[in-house]
Amino acid sequence: MGKQSMDPAEFTEIDVAVRAGVAVLTLDRPDRRNAWNGRMAVEYRWALHHAHTRPDVRVVVLTGAGGDFCVGADARALDAISADGGRYSAERLPLPPYPEGTPEQLRHNHAYPLTIATPVIAALTGACAGAGFVLASYADLRFAARDCRITTSFAKLGLPAEYGLGWLLPRMVGVPTALELLYGAPVLDGAEATRLGWAQRCHEPGEVLAGAVEFAEGLARGSSAESLRVMKRQVFQDAALDLGTAYTRSVADMNAALRHPDLREGLAALRERRRPDFLAATAAPPATPAPPATPAPPATPAPPATPAPPAPTPTAEKL
Repeated sequence: MGKQSMDPAEFTEIDVAVRAGVAVLTLDRPDRRNAWNGRMAVEYRWALHHAHTRPDVRVVVLTGAGGDFCVGADARALDAISADGGRYSAERLPLPPYPEGTPEQLRHNHAYPLTIATPVIAALTGACAGAGFVLASYADLRFAARDCRITTSFAKLGLPAEYGLGWLLPRMVGVPTALELLYGAPVLDGAEATRLGWAQRCHEPGEVLAGAVEFAEGLARGSSAESLRVMKRQVFQDAALDLGTAYTRSVADMNAALRHPDLREGLAALRERRRPDFLAATAAPPATPAPPATPAPPATPAPPATPAPPAPTPTAEKL
């Protein structure tokens, strides 16, 4: 059996840097404008798996090197697939497992970001098109540079809405807007993408990555990792259930939270009128209990007192 895992040190298409509770994942094919390929897809899943399982990572920021987020699928690969009548081979690399409890409907490659406990924020610069648009859509949040160029592009290439986007996009921006973005593939800038609700924040050119990291660091320190984990599951998994089931699960979640250490930090911050610091609270080692006091040795009993000799019997004086 071959190797069944992949460490970030083995990555060739993605760079990983972790600081202050945030993992910054950078698509690193600037010579190809970060065009998406099979190996990059596998490395991205492994990077998310490591973020999900590392206790020092609370939030992921995804961006691209060289000024572009991702121009879409690698055109060379598409040319080869087209020339071979649409046939292609899957990348022969191991894939990480889905987190325990992942429902069957989310066990799909591009949906992997929705299955992990860690929020994923896409920081978009330059071109974000096709497969890059799909990649960004499966992030939790999207922050876009004002001069970004964002498009679905599929209809211009004779392709359908790929990898579940026809289900996902209407839930993000509404059915009519989703159809407009898919049918005509207009090119949006960051401001328009934010106005439509697909992106959540618009930054000036050159500021989007710093803005996304600052926001992520605020979440990592100021929001409970346990709260983020449960909320993400509630939004992406429980929302597909009926209200009664989702309500019942939320009550169970609340009861579990009442016993979680993060609640103690939240209440302490409230009492002390300060901002909570969940990173510090988690990193601090538990207080070491004082060793039990050594009991004093039992007192040596005093020897019994020697009784005084009896007084002599008095005798009458002679007259």
